[in-house]
Amino acid sequence: MDWKNMVKKTCVAALAAFALMTPQASAAEEEPTIVADAPGEGEQQEMTSEEALQAYKDSGYKYTSQRYGYSIICPTKPTVVPLSVLFGDDEDARGDVLIFKSAGYDINYGWIVMVDAFDEDMIPDDITKQPEAKQKDYIEKFMANSPYEFIRLTEVDGHSGVYAVDAKEIEVDTNGDGKYDEVMRKESQMIKTFFRGAYGGRFGVMLMENPDLTQGGIAYYQFGLLTFQEWPTKMENGSNTNKNDKNKKDKKDKKDKKDKKDKKK
Repeated sequence: MDWKNMVKKTCVAALAAFALMTPQASAAEEEPTIVADAPGEGEQQEMTSEEALQAYKDSGYKYTSQRYGYSIICPTKPTVVPLSVLFGDDEDARGDVLIFKSAGYDINYGWIVMVDAFDEDMIPDDITKQPEAKQKDYIEKFMANSPYEFIRLTEVDGHSGVYAVDAKEIEVDTNGDGKYDEVMRKESQMIKTFFRGAYGGRFGVMLMENPDLTQGGIAYYQFGLLTFQEWPTKMENGSNTNKNDKNKKDKKDKKDKKDKKDKKK
């Protein structure tokens, strides 16, 4: 599949709103618009990217995770299950699975929202502000060490992010000799976006769509990303971790002030 072509053809309003930060992928030949499904006779109703995003917000369902401190507007109300349901005993898998369409245990359309999704130094927060040459170098290194067939830089929640499409075919080393000797073919692909939240969270939002990714499914996903927000309050096991951190800081500040006063005496 030619992903550069697929992405260009995917719901032009969604692509316009989902601003790409890499110079080679950000140029548009003309102001993108989306045509309504049923325009009146002899008239073409058009919607700008801003209007399309607002329409999505107005008609969507806002899901807020008290436990992980984020919200995202979904196309419909999702069924929400813990990420551990998909990842089993993986202790590092923390987050939610938002399911919109399913058939039995099979997920036809859903989003994964993963917290602590990447290492601290994986995405420099200023990478989208760097010169084009540095951005290209970063993408090339990322591609060389990742099982993706398409990667670009973007911004989510006001911070730098990486938008990637899984490779359909992956070369693997089956005998451990350090050389690729077989090609593993995946039945489906995912789109994954990794980014920092407004309060330092390291999130991954992933699109699952089976059997194949569709333009409409990708458009909803991109609109959802544009509405993502991290909140300053996070709940862990019923406890407000931000509040706990603030209390610890307040106690430390009071202790420091007391120590200074004692020294002056």
